[in-house]
Amino acid sequence: MSVRCDFCYRECLLAEDQRGVCHIRVNRGGTIITENYGEVVALGLDPIEKKPLFHFYPGSKTLSVALFGCNLFCSFCQNYEISQHEYYHNRTSRVITPEQLVKEAKATNSSISFTYSEPIVWQDYLLDVATLAKEAGLPTILVSSGTFSAASLKRILPFIDAFSIDLKGDEAFYKKYCKASAEAVMKSIMAIAKAGKTLEVTTLLIEGEHTLGDVHALGLLLSDMGVRVWHLSRYHPAYTLTLPATSEAFLHDALAVARRSTIPYIYGGNSRQDQDTYCPVCNALVIARSSGSIHSFLQEGRCSCSQPIYGSFV
Repeated sequence: MSVRCDFCYRECLLAEDQRGVCHIRVNRGGTIITENYGEVVALGLDPIEKKPLFHFYPGSKTLSVALFGCNLFCSFCQNYEISQHEYYHNRTSRVITPEQLVKEAKATNSSISFTYSEPIVWQDYLLDVATLAKEAGLPTILVSSGTFSAASLKRILPFIDAFSIDLKGDEAFYKKYCKASAEAVMKSIMAIAKAGKTLEVTTLLIEGEHTLGDVHALGLLLSDMGVRVWHLSRYHPAYTLTLPATSEAFLHDALAVARRSTIPYIYGGNSRQDQDTYCPVCNALVIARSSGSIHSFLQEGRCSCSQPIYGSFV
């Protein structure tokens, strides 16, 4: 009997023993299972800024966890060895139950980040962990491509406190480099912003493929969707894409274009660009970031001029 998976926007219809595009969702006896449920391929305690999240408890630590799998095929994937299906049988993993993971997060006094690969495709494990994390009072973070189905986003939203979502480019870019569509990502970003969750969007800029005109268009689009934080990050060659790394000069120009939008907080990633946060009203320095150290000048989430700063702060 064929069964439809509703974990991501592709909504694969799977016959008996057939795998989804993600390679880890399989129809077994009329039930779709996540074949590698609980098999953790990456686990580490990270600075929260690495996600990247600059407006969600800056300076804190987050326990980052990944299972194998992804529903996209980005030619520039940084984590292809734990996401792309041809590496599935080469994976090294260990089983960690949701209870064990939450216990470790409590011991390290950290939030939990579902990250590195694509958590949407192993969201049953994600939700089991996040449910327990909520009960334990631990913040939860999802780092994702944003390619939810409508049903999966509705399931996940109540259990995640902060989202770091990639918007890789326009529809043509997704088709060329990811074998995917931008439409689901746009819908997800709008829904998350509307839900009032802390949301930060990242775009990896590939010089020569992304133009300054593309940056301008994406900035207008994200502004209209209610995005308040946008990270523009430098591309470096990875996986099958061998184009030269994006230059600091191009990123500098792209940031200048992005700042013409109404998005108040814009940052350059994988770069030497300024990483500090400034008040959008008086331009005062409110969060200083240098050499891994974080210093906040906020007072109850506000600048000294009384302007509230977007995000969640201690």
